[in-house]
Amino acid sequence: MINIGPLGDRARRLRTNRLSSARARLHGRRDAAGLRELLAEAVAAGTLPDDALPPYVLGLRAQVRRSTARLRSRTLAAHRALHVRIQAESVRVVTQYTVRREPAPAALARFGQMVGQWRSAASVCREQAQQIAFESNQLLACYWDEVWAGVRQDGGVDGVRPAGFLPGHVTLDDTWDRMDDGLVSDRWYGPRPAAAGPDPSAVAQALHILDHQSARGGPRPPAAATP
Repeated sequence: MINIGPLGDRARRLRTNRLSSARARLHGRRDAAGLRELLAEAVAAGTLPDDALPPYVLGLRAQVRRSTARLRSRTLAAHRALHVRIQAESVRVVTQYTVRREPAPAALARFGQMVGQWRSAASVCREQAQQIAFESNQLLACYWDEVWAGVRQDGGVDGVRPAGFLPGHVTLDDTWDRMDDGLVSDRWYGPRPAAAGPDPSAVAQALHILDHQSARGGPRPPAAATP
């Protein structure tokens, strides 16, 4: 059963409304005078490096990281029992298909159902994280609109802020595209190292079997070579 709890307090604060948008615009108006030269450089370069972003933008991005990390931790905690069952069933599947070389459709179907539950839960978690990123970018747009308007009054820039100009734009990292890594929870947080060969874990092997073998058994695995 999918069990995703409500977003935490930090995530709630990221929701765009009149108050949060007004605060973002206020920060932009206050910061505009001190960002005149920096904004001119950013316009010329098309963006700003992370170490040059103003405090408001850095703070908002840090808040996104905390909120999305909390979402991920809650998802993992809520499905701890499911993880245990998946670990146990993956060993059974791998034993049947790679050791005994005897298709076990029932075991594979059970494993597939559990994995499907996890993938559904992880998808919900990712959608919530994407919503946080989207809302943070809306606040960034409010902030940079005001910065741009303030600098424009001084003659530092012309026209309105280009829609694609959003220094500090928030995107989810690629760990959010690797939902199955959450089944081995310590792999769902950092960049995936270059693998020298197939993942040796039972879960990874069972997932490979699940994704390449029909739940009804598919073609019979080749017989083990005799010495």
